[in-house]
Amino acid sequence: MSSKFFDFVSQHTDLASISWRPMALATAILVLASGVQAATITTLASFNGTNGANPYAGLLIDRSGNLFGTTLTGGINNGGTLFRLNSGGVLTTLVNFDGTNGSNSTSGLIADVSGNLFGTTTGGGANGLGTVFKLASGGTLTTLASFGGANGSVPYGGLLADTSGNLYGTTLVGGANDVGAVFRLTGGGTLTALASFDSANGGYPYAGLVADASGNLFGTTAARGANDYGTVFKLDSVGTLTTLVTFDGSNGSSPTAGLIADASGNLFGATRYGGTNGHGTVFKLDSAGTLTTLISLGDTEGDIISGGLIIDAAGNLFGTTTSGGDNAVGTVFRLDSGGILTTLASFDGVNGRNPYAGLVADAAGNLFGTTASGGTNNRGTIFRISDTGFVAATVPEPSTWAMMIGGFGLVGASARRRRALAA
Repeated sequence: MSSKFFDFVSQHTDLASISWRPMALATAILVLASGVQAATITTLASFNGTNGANPYAGLLIDRSGNLFGTTLTGGINNGGTLFRLNSGGVLTTLVNFDGTNGSNSTSGLIADVSGNLFGTTTGGGANGLGTVFKLASGGTLTTLASFGGANGSVPYGGLLADTSGNLYGTTLVGGANDVGAVFRLTGGGTLTALASFDSANGGYPYAGLVADASGNLFGTTAARGANDYGTVFKLDSVGTLTTLVTFDGSNGSSPTAGLIADASGNLFGATRYGGTNGHGTVFKLDSAGTLTTLISLGDTEGDIISGGLIIDAAGNLFGTTTSGGDNAVGTVFRLDSGGILTTLASFDGVNGRNPYAGLVADAAGNLFGTTASGGTNNRGTIFRISDTGFVAATVPEPSTWAMMIGGFGLVGASARRRRALAA
């Protein structure tokens, strides 16, 4: 992985110890929290190093219930893997990253209607600065692009695709000012930095993007901006970058999770720190530009949201916390449309610890995710949470490829289940 990535991590966020500028802030946020655990957590697989280790990314689920994802490390070359867990519980390594074809993936995957998978690696490739890759449904891995610094470096987040086959994402560093960029990879293989962050308008975007029907892109930066606590930004279809929100600590700090949207164009996201207790927030940014803190987290219900949220058909939000909960190693939570926070499950180490990624859901309302450590070998797990109260959509969703840039309604539908509809 790029040395710039490790330099940034050591300065800002230790992925192992999770100790990034915690704050104790006094601004009151009125929300009712509940610690009642009603859901059941099941460990579906434990990584052992050989088949991968330390999954920081979330999962993709197909119509048959197969789960796909990546690991940060492990595999034959210790550069991470791309795996499939079938509905029968068999874990298969589909790719061993070797540096040349990329290494150390932290991003989730997307799929097209033919079942091809697309993702990013934070290291490896021609310049050691990360790649965009495609895994064909037949099993062939292709490096679509290698980052070179000017066009971005270290793509930590996942990809977004439009109906023309162009891929979009962010890089943690690189770009004109070395604090991150928004990029486009055309279907013809041309990689371009659409915008470079300059610290004043944010820096160090960890997460991927969402888009509206006009082709505007939206995302978060983990730092910089007016207060050095991060931003929410918009990149319009002609390339103008606008800061929509500058976090100030009281309304959250350091968002490393991406955004989701509902059919009305409201954006939802989370911050790692800040808020009333300094343990992070869940926020809503409405279509008029008003930011509302929906909840401020504390140790009991979990703290530090690193991964994104999903939303069900009833407007309830679901996510994970990297630490906190009964055993201080993370939780799965639900924030209902009335503002009530419920801890659905607390990890205990044996069933996993420290989930960094968000969740996906199946048609029955079961939630699936990964933990970066814990499990039988302390190398991470894949888990299922049942009895969550997740209300699955009853209308068919469009194909994954077509829905990636197709308007807030479609992006919202994608966020509800993040299902790959390629069989």
